[in-house]
Amino acid sequence: MRALSYFTFDPDARAGRFSREELTNAFASYCEEGKHRAQGTFLDAKGSGGGSGWRTMVDFIRGNRLGYLVVVPSAEHLGATIEQQVAGVLELDGLACQVVCDDPDFPDPLQNALRRSDQAAARRERIKEGMKAKAVLGLGLGKPPYGYRINVEGAFIPVPKEAEVVASIFHEYLQPGGSVRSVAAALNSRGLRTRNGHRWSIVGIRDILRNTAYIGTYRRFGLHIPSSYEPTVSAQEFRQAQDRMRERSPDRRNRKSAFFLLPGIVYCGYCGQRMMGVVRRQTWRRKDGVRAHAEYRYYQCQTRINRNQCDYRTIRADALEEQVVTEAHERMAAGERGTEGWDDSHLAEDRADALESLHALDRQFLQGIERAAKGTMPLGQLRRGYEQLCVLKEGLNSRIEQTTDSASVALLHEERVQKFLREWEETPTEQRRDLLRSVVSRVTVKRGRGEVTLR
Repeated sequence: MRALSYFTFDPDARAGRFSREELTNAFASYCEEGKHRAQGTFLDAKGSGGGSGWRTMVDFIRGNRLGYLVVVPSAEHLGATIEQQVAGVLELDGLACQVVCDDPDFPDPLQNALRRSDQAAARRERIKEGMKAKAVLGLGLGKPPYGYRINVEGAFIPVPKEAEVVASIFHEYLQPGGSVRSVAAALNSRGLRTRNGHRWSIVGIRDILRNTAYIGTYRRFGLHIPSSYEPTVSAQEFRQAQDRMRERSPDRRNRKSAFFLLPGIVYCGYCGQRMMGVVRRQTWRRKDGVRAHAEYRYYQCQTRINRNQCDYRTIRADALEEQVVTEAHERMAAGERGTEGWDDSHLAEDRADALESLHALDRQFLQGIERAAKGTMPLGQLRRGYEQLCVLKEGLNSRIEQTTDSASVALLHEERVQKFLREWEETPTEQRRDLLRSVVSRVTVKRGRGEVTLR
């Protein structure tokens, strides 16, 4: 059979398996053993697979209009990534050529390409198994919970002062009238701080009350190992705390969560901290005896809720959201834009979504390669999938570029301003939040009104 050789070589290597001479001799031996007729050798410098040597070979094949057996030392010579390697195989398949690797264990180029991927996965699995082995012994992995440290042997050791705080949290919570808010307030009034030097919040208190680490139970990788180290509180106290939290947890299973338009961008004008959406529900009996229900949405100072600081600052959500939308529309329609410089921080979510979509496409493509390598998918079908992949990835990469390049970001911002001005009423409710956040960076609430800062 007519055979061509393609490989990448190390220009600095005078001898050895990556040298030009060695790879050329390997092709000659392959042809001699397989009774193939060597028709030419094409090569590129290592790290530039698909370069000028590759293009010269492709032009040679097209000019002769003949099919060839193209021999490569391994799939790595076709490109640096598995996607580039598969693209090379598909390009030659479209020219009626067959690609084969000079590797007795993995001669099929797709299987050869997957080998590296499998080896990387195996390494990750070995690392994970090593961590599981440590976990079985109850040895610490990562950051220890408040109240403990990890010694040189990897064991959890109580930190006396922190352990006393943890014990007092459980004790005070279980007192009559005790609550996560009252415990946080008590710790802060005593001048106690978290490990990071912050004031205690109800979220931090709740996390400690729910953590089984404080009864000496180790949880990691699905393992549940009791009595792994010295507990901070008794099992009885821990159970009582769980029972109390369950009793006080409202049943929200059948309640539809209320929609708030401004989360993350509305701030208290007195303490500077964020305000959070709060729903209040009231039930009363009317004069005719019928029970009535009502729901009210508010924005309330988060510092007041979580840390018992600031005063009781609230504002009706309906009024604030209407004011913000109306004012933003009027100002931008008049040509006003943000005066503090373009802030693209809100585009981080767009970048993250696009990157996650890219990862999902790569996983699907890898599954297609595996099927083709097993012979359950023809290369023609894999080629169509690859072409679709390229189109989708081009669009996603364009989205990522739009969120990083300053000129593209400015253009994207103006497009969103125009969409806000022209299409707000037609925009679905669940999409309005992101659209508004793309043109408004901050709403500062003071004296019952929101001060709007445009992006």
